[in-house]
This record gives sequence, structure tokens and C-alpha cells, in this order.
Amino acid sequence: MSVAAHPVVEVETFRDAMRMTASGVAVVTTDGEAGRAGVTVSSLCSLSMAPPSVAFSVHRDNRGLEKLLANGVFVANVLSDAQERVANSFAGLIPELRDNRFLAGDWSGLLTGAPALDGALCNFDCRVASVFEFGSHRIVAGEVLNVRNRAALPLIFSDRTFRRLAA
Repeated sequence: MSVAAHPVVEVETFRDAMRMTASGVAVVTTDGEAGRAGVTVSSLCSLSMAPPSVAFSVHRDNRGLEKLLANGVFVANVLSDAQERVANSFAGLIPELRDNRFLAGDWSGLLTGAPALDGALCNFDCRVASVFEFGSHRIVAGEVLNVRNRAALPLIFSDRTFRRLAA
């Protein structure tokens, strides 16, 4: 039997399996002529070492995605275990911050001028290199122009909740 003849896995079965995986949490931010925006993602990954690059996926209907693509720059802010409030803010889960999600943290600029979260585990300052469409999402690849690191423990997302590593 060919692979094409197999039925596609049920969405709920797939979702239940994926929720058991663990991932770091990042807030991807942008600023420029199109405006300031950001979104929480749990899909940030290293893409290539030559050139240094990262990738993340975001739902194609996300309101900040068009601003990010128009600005052509972003910072992928990998959150420390003390930054759950920032993650919730950019996920739209704090009603009083929905009009200005950036109030959840302190921000500075790096090379591109996109907002870099102070106190983040690391900040990857990037220019948009490529965008791919797949299913309900867009996959954004960014060439890393600058990096800022600090020693801390990461914020982890698994089984639909934030978790922390033991020191």
C-alpha cells in the first residue's frame, strides 16, 4: 500500500501528540514603517549555521505577521523562566495589555532597531530572508545579524502549560 493511500491523521490526535512535546518559548517582535508588533511562538529553531539563521512559524491570519514582513526585520526573543507574563501578553491572554503588549517587558534596540527584550535568555536580531507557506501557517526564515545572550534558565511550554527546568 502506498503512503498516499493511508488516511491523514485526525487533527485532534495530532494536536494531543504535539502538546506532549516540550519547546522553548520566544516572542518575535518587529518595528519599522509598518508599525510595532509581536507574537509568542513555540516553534523557533536554528535553520543554518552558514549563514546563521533561525526560523519560526506563525498562523497566516496573525495580525502582526504583515507588519513583520513589511518591516523586513525582527528579533526572536527567547524567554527566560522569569518571563511568563511576557509570553502571555504577546499571546493576547492579558486583557489589560492587548492594546500595548510591550508594556509587559523592558525593551531596547540592537542592530535592526526591532524591539529586543531586556532580560531574555537570548535575542536573535534578524532580517527576513525567506517566507514559505504551508497549510495554515507561514514559515519565516531570518538571517541572524546580531545576538545577545545571558545566563538564565529557559521558559518551557509542554502539555499546554508553561514549565521551568530545575536548576
